[in-house]
Amino acid sequence: MILFLILALPLVFALLIYFMPNSLIKFANLVFSLLLCACLFCAINSLNLGQIYALNQMLFLDSLGGIFLTIIAITGTLVNLYFPSYLFWRDESPKKIKKMLFLSYLTMFAMILASVANDIAIMWACIEATTLSSVFMVVYNKQKRIIEAGYKYIMICSLGLAFAMLGTILLYSGGGILFTDLMNANLDPTLAKVVFILALVGFGTKAGLVPTHTWLPDAHAQGPSPTSAILSGIVLKIAMLGLIRYYFVVANSIGFDFITQTMLISGTLTIFVAAFFLVIQHDVKRMLAYHSIAHMGVVAFALGVGGRYGVIAALFHCLAHSLTKALAFLTTGNTWRIYHTNNMHKMGGLVKIAPLTCVFFGISICSLVGVPAFAIFVSEFLTFYSAVISGQWVAVALFAIALAIIFVADFSHFFMASFGKANSEIKFNKEMSIYENLPLILLSFFVIAFGVWKFEFFWDLLYMSADLLKDLK
Repeated sequence: MILFLILALPLVFALLIYFMPNSLIKFANLVFSLLLCACLFCAINSLNLGQIYALNQMLFLDSLGGIFLTIIAITGTLVNLYFPSYLFWRDESPKKIKKMLFLSYLTMFAMILASVANDIAIMWACIEATTLSSVFMVVYNKQKRIIEAGYKYIMICSLGLAFAMLGTILLYSGGGILFTDLMNANLDPTLAKVVFILALVGFGTKAGLVPTHTWLPDAHAQGPSPTSAILSGIVLKIAMLGLIRYYFVVANSIGFDFITQTMLISGTLTIFVAAFFLVIQHDVKRMLAYHSIAHMGVVAFALGVGGRYGVIAALFHCLAHSLTKALAFLTTGNTWRIYHTNNMHKMGGLVKIAPLTCVFFGISICSLVGVPAFAIFVSEFLTFYSAVISGQWVAVALFAIALAIIFVADFSHFFMASFGKANSEIKFNKEMSIYENLPLILLSFFVIAFGVWKFEFFWDLLYMSADLLKDLK
């Protein structure tokens, strides 16, 4: 019943929030978000009793799904809590606020279903559904550039996912439709390689891997900050979940050589292209969008490095990046309220105007560049470790160079916005309230906590997921 509950709740909450009296929107959203979060963690906790199945095994919850439900529970809840405040600052009507929250809960439903789908066709359909629901969260008004970004998002992602659909059909013809069956299937090697390439192109397009990443900077830059946090923090990870499931199926069938080489090339190319564009960005949201591309490249790179620690690093990085990027994008919501611009050349003096927001910005930047004691450092360290112990010295060198470029670019932008001189009129010359900042406070806590503390429940999920792979060293 727990699977049906976590799927039913976001649909029920979406309908309730849409018809909620205007005066109760914030309170209802708080209650709904916390209830959904609690139920998701109850579902994750039930994995102690083993995998859960429903609907003739078309739905199930395994350790991989548990990792991504954790991401949805923490990041989704905190971003949803921030949504009403941000839209209120932009003078949006209560009707618009309810519409955006309605779409947010629909997107949560699609992401939860993708996480618990044992049927790979259902998983594909849900990942496509996240595009259809979230595109209306990007196109929140009728400005030309926003509409263009929305069209670009839905066209490129839908076209890309068509390749994944073809891969799904071929995989079904060669081995079955249920992930649990496919994990033990003996696929034809040529078929398995074709299926994996199609999955990489398809799910990689939605995840933002180069060269099909071009929709992502526009969609992230033009959408509201909480929308960008959901897209970057969770939606990209659900697309990566699709790719990871195919990675597991093909690895168990034909071994690691082909898929690790392919992922290493894709990850390296993605990181370097994103690093180049990071250097030349002036819009803070476009800068963070290219960060999303870079860090999806890190996940692909870690899977390419392979080995037990490489796989664990990739999965941990999905959570670490989700928390960090949600914090970063919500911080841009605060800075927009202060400056009414996303141009970092027009910002400045943030540390004096809103010191707490400046701290949030600093925490997110420190994590994004892999500073020790922050969440992303853990996964990047494990990636280095896996590459070193397997003797992949070229990969180690390339990874270090790319991260160094990102480090320099990020801190130059951070110092410009935080300590430079403001070149625009200050629209809101004080810090946000504690309630408005509460989601950012909690995200900052989790970014640091996952960097310094080993949460046993989550690491158990990582170890169990790695154990799904045969002959993993």
